[in-house]
Amino acid sequence: MDYSREPESMQSRLFDSTLASVGCTSSEDKEQILVAYEGEWRNLLSKLRSDLKLRRAQDDTSYDKMHQRMKMMHNSSIVGEKIVKVARNYVKERLTDAVREATSQMPPNVLDDENLLYRLLEWDDEVNRWTKARRHMEGSWQFVLIPSAVPNAFVSEILPHRIFITTSLFETFIESQDELALVLGHEISHLILGHSSARNGLETSFRTLEILMLSLDPTEGLLSLGVMAVLASIRSAIGALHSRDNERCADELGIRLTAMACYDTRAASQVFYKMHKFNVESGRDVGVGLGGLFDSHPPSEERFIYLLKESDEENPAKYEETNCSSLKTIFFDALKSGDGKERR
Repeated sequence: MDYSREPESMQSRLFDSTLASVGCTSSEDKEQILVAYEGEWRNLLSKLRSDLKLRRAQDDTSYDKMHQRMKMMHNSSIVGEKIVKVARNYVKERLTDAVREATSQMPPNVLDDENLLYRLLEWDDEVNRWTKARRHMEGSWQFVLIPSAVPNAFVSEILPHRIFITTSLFETFIESQDELALVLGHEISHLILGHSSARNGLETSFRTLEILMLSLDPTEGLLSLGVMAVLASIRSAIGALHSRDNERCADELGIRLTAMACYDTRAASQVFYKMHKFNVESGRDVGVGLGGLFDSHPPSEERFIYLLKESDEENPAKYEETNCSSLKTIFFDALKSGDGKERR
């Protein structure tokens, strides 16, 4: 089958394969998936609230469970939107800096020739790096909440502009938006820094093989399950090839994005201690996923200590005159317009 002629079918199968990687395979589980869109997630929450009111009036036993999922979706959307916004701005600024640095070393005759200038900028490694990062960030993003017993959050190049978060991540580790911001900041940092690109070709090949097996398997899935299990193990091994340097770089940029989004980075770093404690007590890896937080290096006490120390430098106070002050101004202006009184 030529999947290039059926991109929607390919995307759907890649999506199913991604869900399977965190144990979301049943029709019942898939029906519980919530998807919110950047800039429009409040519409989804409004519908969920209406449904909640109806269930509560009917004394529906599913009310509590749905209420918890609505809170998870709300936090995923509001935090995800802020992290995406600051990450997009960060990448844009780095690209601008790279272009300025590259052009500052070029002779006047090159700067006067637009076509030549464009070609030379394309060949500049730093400009090329941040151009790719900007392409990854530009576009409308989706926030996908998956019912799963595997605590994870991840971003993938093969399913772009989506942040995947499992319900178990909230149930096991996340107690505040600050903690969630650091987790999402870490994952988007991997995307920005190009850590996913190196293994993306192999990963796509594995996903394509899974899709072909599901499509061509005459045993209605029995043979495919065995092959997919092997491929999943190989994918997990590839995930383990992430270097310690990559993780450290993602931690460094992740906490910076968290601070730029005006979240409490000191409080946020506690999530890594909880992950470390969980990993030690369970005596096993936290979980596996599609390029997720837990694939390569389980959260360690060393990383927690680093992030806690880094929070002294990277925190909302550092961005008080930029990101955070403008956000405060918007909120206070909204309060003034609401009652005509200035609050002090």
